[in-house]
Amino acid sequence: MKIEIFDDWKSLGHTLLGILSYFWLFVFIIFIFYEIIEHIYKHKKEKEANFLGDIVEFLFGLGVITLTLKALN
Repeated sequence: MKIEIFDDWKSLGHTLLGILSYFWLFVFIIFIFYEIIEHIYKHKKEKEANFLGDIVEFLFGLGVITLTLKALN
């Protein structure tokens, strides 16, 4: 399975939500539930690789902000 990340304009939104989730935990919870529900309802249209790609984009944003803030302290 090939996971494509940053393949559409929504990818930037996933990354920004990952950054925001560092500060507000509820963003993480809402994002994960949204992705699961979206995957269930778009089961025929959305591939698993796209679902995983969205999660990776989110985690990339979270990782970038975590490393940046830890490096500054």
